Order: sequence, then structure tokens, then C-alpha cells
Amino acid sequence: MHYRLMNEYSVDWPIWDEDGLCKEGTPPLSPKLVTEVLAWASDFNDNYAIEAGWPSEAAARSHERQGHRLLQLVERELPAEDDVVLGYWETNRQKSL
Repeated sequence: MHYRLMNEYSVDWPIWDEDGLCKEGTPPLSPKLVTEVLAWASDFNDNYAIEAGWPSEAAARSHERQGHRLLQLVERELPAEDDVVLGYWETNRQKSL
């Protein structure tokens, strides 16, 4: 199976497969990693604004680093025949004046 780790507005479980958004628990991950993936999605939903991006450059960099870290952790827990990529699109753009 091919998975994508990617945030989207109002999505609590940011893992997708070829058919779309996965249900929480797909793919099966350790409880600790599930908690971290959910926290990453929650951070996006709570702090990323459609118009302005992240509240600060530090928040943007931290969230992206966390995504790359989670990608490695998810990859380690997947069966050998599965893979995962990071679909990171959350830039820190500013509002146009």
C-alpha cells in the first residue's frame, strides 16, 4: 500500500491512501505514534490560517520538521511492502496588502 502523510483542513487523521483519507488506525501504528500523528494534525488545524499561514516562521519550521520526523517513524512501522511520502504544502505565506 502507498500512503501519504498530509494535513488538510478539518482532518484529524492526516494519512491518505490511493482511495483517499484513511480512517484512524489505518495503517496500524503504535499508540505513541498515533498520539504524535494526531497532535501534528491538531497543531495544523489549530494554528494554520488559510489566508496567512503559520503565526510565525518558527512555528512553520517546527511543524515541517515534525512532519519529516513523523514520516520516518511511520515508515519504520509499516510492513516492508508499504511506503509513505510526506505531502507538505503548508507554506508560511502572508496576506496580500
